[in-house]
Amino acid sequence: MAKVENKFIHKLSSGYHFTALTLVNMLVALFVLNIILFAIFSASDHFRRDPVSAEFGHSTVNSAYPGLSESEINALLKETWSRPYIYEPYTQFKERQYQGYYVNVDTNGFRATKNQGTWPPQREKLNIFLFGGSTMFGYGVADDQTVASYLQESLMTKLNQDVRVYNFGRGDYYSTQERILYENILVSGVIPDVAIFVDGLNDFYYNTNEPLFTGRFREFVDKGKGSTSVTDFISKTSLGRAARGLRYRFTNLFQEDLHSERQNEKKDVDLNTTRKYADPKTFDAVIQRYLQNKKLIEAASESFDVTPIFVWQPVPTYHYDQHYHLFSEGGYGKHSYSQYGYERIAELLQETPLGDNFLWCADIQKNKTVPLYIDTVHYSDSFSKELAIEIADLIINRSLIVGTDQMTK
Repeated sequence: MAKVENKFIHKLSSGYHFTALTLVNMLVALFVLNIILFAIFSASDHFRRDPVSAEFGHSTVNSAYPGLSESEINALLKETWSRPYIYEPYTQFKERQYQGYYVNVDTNGFRATKNQGTWPPQREKLNIFLFGGSTMFGYGVADDQTVASYLQESLMTKLNQDVRVYNFGRGDYYSTQERILYENILVSGVIPDVAIFVDGLNDFYYNTNEPLFTGRFREFVDKGKGSTSVTDFISKTSLGRAARGLRYRFTNLFQEDLHSERQNEKKDVDLNTTRKYADPKTFDAVIQRYLQNKKLIEAASESFDVTPIFVWQPVPTYHYDQHYHLFSEGGYGKHSYSQYGYERIAELLQETPLGDNFLWCADIQKNKTVPLYIDTVHYSDSFSKELAIEIADLIINRSLIVGTDQMTK
């Protein structure tokens, strides 16, 4: 009986040791695999192409940057697209502080312009805060090629005054976030002389009035701070990233040839797509939201003695010949809302103009027969300059800002 018991205990002990050893080996293998994947992902992230080149190819991208070498283009686009956002209260996020050769972002949340003014601004200068999305930040162009830099240069010449433009354009921002950012700056005690808001594109893209990370914030709050699970932990590891990649790969298995098909097909918007993006309720709601934000900005500006100016920006989906758009293949996705939304707001402006401080710049690309965009929606160097000059001319012609020459007359 004792021998039987000893034999049973021996088997149980052997089984336990085998199981324990197997589990330890599995954990070690997973740990080593995670380290290997981390190294692979780190190298991949370092050498990864920017999303524009990955989507459209180097030859198309290079053609949008005459005068720059391929290495210079790659460096510019890497600095543009390799900067993850950083958290900011109320607005959700902002452009991360960054120092590069082409792209520089100040810790106070604005991108550097040519001959950037100091922070806080000097009162003896004419200080202008510029707000908008990634088109105003200047994705795809250098610091001195943004709308902000060209606007500063143009206004200094036309007003004969020392102007300093602070570029608060931020990727994925639309009028609601810009209003909140503007109000927060005013509350902090930094008061500009002029505040310019350039909108249109992202207002229609974020037509539900939910900023970029709303879904993540909602999930975080709904789950609660202390509800981090093993699954959540694993999802943050390199193994989790690999699993997500595999899932995405299999989910899109039948779409792998989509890019090559786009090269061979003309991408006219079909009837179903038109019905989706031409929904009057959607863009009417967007326009009303924009108008309410405009009123709130004007009210705050009056209280702080700031001159507010509103610009309706050009977009590739409105009054631009697509034959000259190097990056129109594949369509515009949610940016297609702007095509029909722009048509609607143009009609409304015929009925009810929005005042001298509203500058309609959506038509400046009409009848242009040259490329104006360096990716699907972002402005080229030359088009940024053209838009800036248009804004400056309208400001001067309507006497929205009084210059030194006008003050002495």
